[in-house]
Amino acid sequence: MTRPVAVVTGAAGGLGQVLVARLDRAGYSVVGVDLHGTDRLLDVTDPAACRALADELRPRVWVNNAGVLGAGDAATQPDEVIERVVRVNLLGVIHGTRAAVASMRAHGGGHVVTIASLASWIPVPGEAVYAATKAGVLSFTLGLQAELTAVGVRDVRLTAICPDGMLTPMLADVLDEDGLALSFSAPRLVEPTEVAERVVGVLERPRLVSSVPRWRGAQVRLMAGVPDLALRAAPLFARTGMRNLAKVRAQASARSGSAGTCGGGATGSDDGATGSAESAVPSA
Repeated sequence: MTRPVAVVTGAAGGLGQVLVARLDRAGYSVVGVDLHGTDRLLDVTDPAACRALADELRPRVWVNNAGVLGAGDAATQPDEVIERVVRVNLLGVIHGTRAAVASMRAHGGGHVVTIASLASWIPVPGEAVYAATKAGVLSFTLGLQAELTAVGVRDVRLTAICPDGMLTPMLADVLDEDGLALSFSAPRLVEPTEVAERVVGVLERPRLVSSVPRWRGAQVRLMAGVPDLALRAAPLFARTGMRNLAKVRAQASARSGSAGTCGGGATGSDDGATGSAESAVPSA
């Protein structure tokens, strides 16, 4: 029996590699794509390239995972940094989703899963532009699903997965940024395997939005409903985040020293359209 095709963007490292492995175990013929380091190359900011890939592969599943962080002060960040974050995180998702949906409508249906973020619901200081793109991703997913339903399309499903801060390489180079403390305000960081399991879960039992962990999703949704209160509470969460961030820095330093002793180290990619789409630190 022919295995259904699943495409995973941003598959060269971090969460992308974990998604490829987990979907393979779930019975899919997985095609991981990225700017480099994968069998197939794809720039998600190129809509024509996304359409060509979808038309060729006819995927049953398309996972929008490619993303960049672009941490910093939004008021003073260089224009090119902001434009890059918006192109990859928001336009990349829109291009990939549109290409996949067109193919799925023509070839028996399918499911598009987008790795969004808990920052989709409530902005995080130091990641304002990133959070804005993730809010856009969530809104686009919900709106497009409503449009498909309105015209009677029942065999194409969309899901936004909203993880908390995650253990991937994407934040490895910015662990010294105190301004990102709120990204570490949870008691622990999410493992990529947890997110991959949730992706497989929503493919089996579709949901429009799914947070990882679920309790944090409920928490941030509640806070998003009272933005003034959330802003006043931010310093409290930031203090908690700073304590957790100090622990992560110590752990990362210890791992780095151990790797150096062994004659090797861990590296992660963070270029045009690659990497996990959520807050990250080096994986244990």
